[in-house]
Amino acid sequence: MSDAGRAALVSMPWNNVHRPSIQIGTLRAVAEAEGWEVVSDYAYLSFYALAGRMLGLSPDDWAAAYTRVAEGLYHLSVGDWVYARRAAGDAERAAYYTLLRERGITEREIALVDALRAVADRHVVETAEGLLRAAPQVIGFTTTFSQNGPTLAVAERLRAQGYTGTIVLGGSNCEGPMGRTLLAKFPAVDAVVDGPGEDAFVALLRQVAAGGPLAATGRLVVRGQDAASTSRALPARRTTAQLVVPRPNYDGFFEQLREVGLRALEPDITLPVEFSRGCWWGAKTHCTFCGLNGATMEFRSKHPDSVAEELHHLMDRYGVLDFFAVDNILDLGYLETALPRVEQMRTDHSLFFEVKANMDWAQIRAIRRAGVRSVQPGIESLSTEGLRALKKGATAMQNVRFLLGCAEFGVLPVWNILTGYPGETPASLLSQLNLVASLTHLEPPDADILAVHFDRFSPYVERPGSFGLTLSRPFPGYRFAYPGLSDEELWDIAYHFEGDFHDDARNEELRHRLAARVRLWKAHRHTARFTYRLGFSSVVLDEQRPGLPAGQTVLTGDEARLFRALIGGTRFRDLQARHWSGTRWESTLELLHAWQRRRWVFIEGAKVIALAVRHRPSAYRTPPAQSTPRRARTQTPVVLETPTVRG
Repeated sequence: MSDAGRAALVSMPWNNVHRPSIQIGTLRAVAEAEGWEVVSDYAYLSFYALAGRMLGLSPDDWAAAYTRVAEGLYHLSVGDWVYARRAAGDAERAAYYTLLRERGITEREIALVDALRAVADRHVVETAEGLLRAAPQVIGFTTTFSQNGPTLAVAERLRAQGYTGTIVLGGSNCEGPMGRTLLAKFPAVDAVVDGPGEDAFVALLRQVAAGGPLAATGRLVVRGQDAASTSRALPARRTTAQLVVPRPNYDGFFEQLREVGLRALEPDITLPVEFSRGCWWGAKTHCTFCGLNGATMEFRSKHPDSVAEELHHLMDRYGVLDFFAVDNILDLGYLETALPRVEQMRTDHSLFFEVKANMDWAQIRAIRRAGVRSVQPGIESLSTEGLRALKKGATAMQNVRFLLGCAEFGVLPVWNILTGYPGETPASLLSQLNLVASLTHLEPPDADILAVHFDRFSPYVERPGSFGLTLSRPFPGYRFAYPGLSDEELWDIAYHFEGDFHDDARNEELRHRLAARVRLWKAHRHTARFTYRLGFSSVVLDEQRPGLPAGQTVLTGDEARLFRALIGGTRFRDLQARHWSGTRWESTLELLHAWQRRRWVFIEGAKVIALAVRHRPSAYRTPPAQSTPRRARTQTPVVLETPTVRG
């Protein structure tokens, strides 16, 4: 044992089993730098292996079931309930299962939930026994999403077995009143970390090593202090341009993966990396529904030189080539600094980043050449009106252009359409219904459509009245996962809330139609196509989209030149400044309208973009030139035709 002591870091279910916890990996590096010996317990791996044996499901069926509980049933607190109420009696279980049935959960899924209680009970015992054998002075749990129930179950078991060391919780479930409620209502917990944990964990380790009582400092909140004193302990917000965090140590993940017999998962492992914190867009304009960055919104990123170095180290040490950036948003400065250095590595790695959808095609090409193969662009809507209501700072044109750019350069966009929010109008839904039929050759949304959640720290929850919103209650699953809490305490521990607002009576039927159209999109995604091939003086269009005429069209002459000019998007004034000015503009505009009716182009205001994509995507193709910068000009009224929307 080291001179400083021994600490254990634990991540319970329901984390992704193909991904180590970056919180454990980072805090292990932090604690080792302080001279502590660290035991890393990726307890979700041991649970995954244990359940696979106890439930008797095939590997594929259990993988699907685990994902269903972790992600699909998260909003009903199933993952928390399985652990927190694993000894629930018949009446309590019947009441909870009634809620699940009311929310459309099948009897087969309910049987799975019921069977998982026995697995959870055994896992709690085994996890606590393993930690007791390790005899750490400090046990730190990271808790996010559905990890409260599992975490508290093990903490309480440890206390029942006589553990007298320090138990501290950190992670997004501990931010603000959520962490203070955990501390106040669950005596097994000694301290929580409200926000970024590195400095707070170091402070706690030093206090334990010194042998003195725990004291609040920075973001470390300890038992025995009221809310006012702990809130005063938080540091004042400060602006720092650079994020200084050690690269994570994932040794324990791979050791445990092999120990519990899950080596078959290794080919699909993705390593989390972190290059920035906060959100530069949210610091400017906070998206109405976003509850991320409760502790701090200020954006700061790692030094650009460290990005390639960290990826190089992780590839060499673990033999993994796939990486998942946990950043809320890509630092656009990296496009000229960090990412060119990553590209120069000449490795066949893949990266995932969250990005803003107003990136131009040259930027999409740049990230793809650096190995960014998938992104979450935060599209959220294909209606400019809806995007304004959500304060996304984007337009439908920008979102369509982004999807086209991803198809052009071989980047997978993971995105969704949000609906059911205050201020949504039938016009917004109708415009999306119309547009979706033009995009079926592009990557569809991940889900059919998603209802907006009202999440803690989001403007919807922080200022509901400004949106005509009344928060009614926490999501109903919290009541079952925490039956001992009062109504007020449930409000304090919850992250998701239900709310009431005026919703146009026409919206519900339109949402059903939009969801059906997205389902059709997804069903035909792998057969639909609308591509172009460029000749010297021609453009060949090949079209096969559901509900539209199929076939090949060869454009020549002025039509070919015009279509070329629309690739990547342009403005009417830029067309007029080139070959289509004066008396030619009227006929050109008629042709654009005709192409719009054929769904070859998308027109919004005075902007237009071709909807076909290159026959073969390539990150090494030169992107089209950007439109001219915005400038003052005489307004010319333009009346555009909108195709009729049919069911």
